[in-house]
Amino acid sequence: MEKERHVLVILPHPDDEAFGASGTISLHSGKGTPVTYACCTLGEMGRNMGNPPVANRETLPLIRKNELINATKAIGITDLRMLGLRDKTLEFEDIDELADRFRAIIEEV
Repeated sequence: MEKERHVLVILPHPDDEAFGASGTISLHSGKGTPVTYACCTLGEMGRNMGNPPVANRETLPLIRKNELINATKAIGITDLRMLGLRDKTLEFEDIDELADRFRAIIEEV
């Protein structure tokens, strides 16, 4: 694998990086490539609270945030950006503003 200068991952929810791209991210970070992850939401509208429940609507965002931080450390992400968008509402965001936010991150990294 040729070493890239920087890898940028943009995904909507915490755990998308772990379930969808962790192998690729780990491969790059293991070769010393810096990885930035822009996570759009905290997945606060997730419905699975466990059985028995381990969270509620008030506590779920903090749990998901802590899981996200721990997961990114485990797979070698060096720069985590939590964009603070509301889960289940991304389709209502102004597309141009969202594109501008993504473009700014792309240009920076």
